Amino acid sequence: MQKIKIFGILALAILMSLSAFAEDLRFKGYVENSSKWDKANGLRSLNNVQLEMGLASGGGDKLKAVVQIQPWKLTGTDTFGTPDNLIQNLNLAINKMYIESKGSYWKNGPEVTTCLGDLDINYNPWVAEMSREGVSIADINLAGFNLGGFYLWDNAIEGPFQAKGIKASGLIGPVDSALTVVTGKNNETALAVEAGFSPLDNLALKSVFASSFKAEDMQKAFKLDGAMQVNEKTLVNFGYRTVDADFDPTYRSQKRDAWGNPINPVDLYKGQTGVNLGVQTEVADVDLAASYDQPTSLAKFGAKTDLSGNRLAAGTELNVNGFNAITMKKTTASAERDFAAEKTNITGRYEIALEPEKAVKHKLSAQAKTNLIESLPNLGLGASVAFEGLAQNPVGEVNANYTAPNGLTLKGAYNTAKGASAEAGVKVTF
Repeated sequence: MQKIKIFGILALAILMSLSAFAEDLRFKGYVENSSKWDKANGLRSLNNVQLEMGLASGGGDKLKAVVQIQPWKLTGTDTFGTPDNLIQNLNLAINKMYIESKGSYWKNGPEVTTCLGDLDINYNPWVAEMSREGVSIADINLAGFNLGGFYLWDNAIEGPFQAKGIKASGLIGPVDSALTVVTGKNNETALAVEAGFSPLDNLALKSVFASSFKAEDMQKAFKLDGAMQVNEKTLVNFGYRTVDADFDPTYRSQKRDAWGNPINPVDLYKGQTGVNLGVQTEVADVDLAASYDQPTSLAKFGAKTDLSGNRLAAGTELNVNGFNAITMKKTTASAERDFAAEKTNITGRYEIALEPEKAVKHKLSAQAKTNLIESLPNLGLGASVAFEGLAQNPVGEVNANYTAPNGLTLKGAYNTAKGASAEAGVKVTF
């Protein structure tokens, strides 16, 4: 499906808005700007624009078309960029475009949801979670099961090809189950079987088995998770996993967080066979938690409590490579307390972090919200000092933040190591 430039879409939107369907044309999205100045980089700006356009006809939501504009981002190290930079970075393409229909295929038939265009398939993260172009059918009820399926065309680097998949979910006796099957290029077939079961009122089990077939080669993955509520204050969780090193279905989830770290099960557990065990409980108003994971050999212990208005927390991570080979990875602790003054709420905090062969790190900080200045309601103020060992390498910072009645957010800070910085931003949602 060929993507259309934004100017063509906006022109079409204007024409449609003048037609009899204008009352069914819907826009939503946001415009956001953030500007930041610091000593090292000067003034930089970041603009985001996201627009989603929908058209519903038939007197309701039975049929709608959705066009989503790819977010626009403009960055520059000078003052908001030159006109040449603006044009160069102005890539307002279509991010997503699809038609959705809710209804039956014949008179008095069952209602189903049909989508044509850019699809978001979220059947199962192990074998079928992706965004592609194609057609899908969902919400088919048959004999107590919910059925869905898709057919897509994939313009991969190696050349275009087609793929298809189905999912069926429902109860089989007391077991909440789901089956997903996907076929793709080179006769690759991937399947996943999910099952959830509660044999006891205080015990819940959840498992998934996934496999990928390529020619005569089969790769597999299995994961079992459980949780038991031992009593009102104690929860025990446990798990087992084994994932082949070459398990890598074409349409499995590729999700990563903002820092590029994987948050999908395939990348997290590929090549591992191991167990994990954890417990959470409360003893004398103290929340305690502990966990252990193998093969990462990582053990964690933590505690937190509120003592006379002081919020205390501590935790440690240990590398456990055997009973005679236990080493500390990191230990942290913090103490926090709220103070009330005239038209001002203050939170004070102390943090300490210890790592092997590194200097002990300390940080003292305070954050406040004040209404002492009537013209600047809810003004935020903060100050902190971080140092190592016995007051070595101190770094101090003061900051302020404020949201004006016109919606503009202002921030300013001075750091003894980085110098001064300032930010201004606004976001308008429609």
